[in-house]
Amino acid sequence: MDLEQTADSISLSQPKLIRKGLELLEMEDFTLVSSTFWHGTIDLKLTLKPDKIKSSNAVKYYTDTTWADDLESRLSRSGSICFWKACPVSWNSKKQKNITLSLTEAELKALSDGVKESQWITYLIEELWKEKLDPSEFNVDNQGLIERIKNFGSNSKTKDLDIKMKWLRKLKNSNQINVRLIPSGKMVADALTNPRSAESLQRLQARCFLVFFSPN
Repeated sequence: MDLEQTADSISLSQPKLIRKGLELLEMEDFTLVSSTFWHGTIDLKLTLKPDKIKSSNAVKYYTDTTWADDLESRLSRSGSICFWKACPVSWNSKKQKNITLSLTEAELKALSDGVKESQWITYLIEELWKEKLDPSEFNVDNQGLIERIKNFGSNSKTKDLDIKMKWLRKLKNSNQINVRLIPSGKMVADALTNPRSAESLQRLQARCFLVFFSPN
């Protein structure tokens, strides 16, 4: 493991280990899709540094989802990533357990799971660092979900959705969480829902401090 340290950052990389692994597997000259992950990440490093922009002291979530993209099961896939003080502290990409009947319902499931996770992450940070955090921030790119949280009318067929909406609304109104609408082009969790464009992967890399470097 190579370590670089400056006045305001720490960088980790392992180009020698990756090259050694490729040599042991006799894959130095391979250009197949199955090996491009290692070839394509030799010149990457993880750089951790403080957030230069003085923002709120809150855990910040990005939650996103596909909708019924699994052709066999019609299950949706949730993706989320949590940051604290500009550093990623938790992330996941997983299939939802139940079929959802709309994109908004799938987004609601992803957001609800993120809120539940944020509660214990907030407790853990406050317990270990002995500091009070600001209300957790959640970034979504679904306008319909924002509107439903503000005002969702229930009936006998939507009881489970109504419970989640009212729960989120209560947390929002009591200033325990903030839910923000962001453009899809700024959704960091997009790359965690399924393999998409190179742009979404680069956006995730940049936000998580994976940056290119030139080895000596």
